[in-house]
Amino acid sequence: TSLGKDAGQLVQDLDLVMKKDTPTELSKDIPPPPPPPPLDTDRLRGATNSDGLLAVLGAAQILKAMQDGSAKKRSEEVVNAVDDWCKAGESSMAFRISSWYDQRAAQGDLQIATENDSSFMAFVSNKAIANRSGFAQQLRQAVSSTDFQDVRFLRAIEEMVSRMHSPCLRLELLQYVLGLDNRFSVLHVARSVHLAVTCLG
Repeated sequence: TSLGKDAGQLVQDLDLVMKKDTPTELSKDIPPPPPPPPLDTDRLRGATNSDGLLAVLGAAQILKAMQDGSAKKRSEEVVNAVDDWCKAGESSMAFRISSWYDQRAAQGDLQIATENDSSFMAFVSNKAIANRSGFAQQLRQAVSSTDFQDVRFLRAIEEMVSRMHSPCLRLELLQYVLGLDNRFSVLHVARSVHLAVTCLG
């Protein structure tokens, strides 16, 4: 009958389609979808004031800085700069007092709470030199003891942060090393580093 012929023809047509366009051939013809764009952590960090989100984005930035080599490069720059400052500070009280004035001028931008008297006395005495010299030594050891592929560098940073009480330049330099902006206080840096350690561990 006519209906039988139509059904038979339909089966033949379907058979031809199946033979011609197998799933394997179709997968070759259709390109895979492109990967999603990378997360723009810089834009997100600038758009949030949430402590929790800052910690997460800070951790992502720290891991990125370790992976792309910028943390190592900046660490070496910071160690050299602090060594130069300590040498100049040891030979000149005027230099140390001038540095204290510069620190006070930058303090508002950094949003760091320090006591005026204790900060000034730290620069008049040798406390600021001792603090910064110890910071440079710890950072130097952190760089030399790791290839930036595991938690050893971050553990060293955790130890450095735990010893910071009312830093200004040391915090600013640590922010620079890790690629963080000046909204990251000592507490924010500590949280971000801890989270980065958790991710690597």
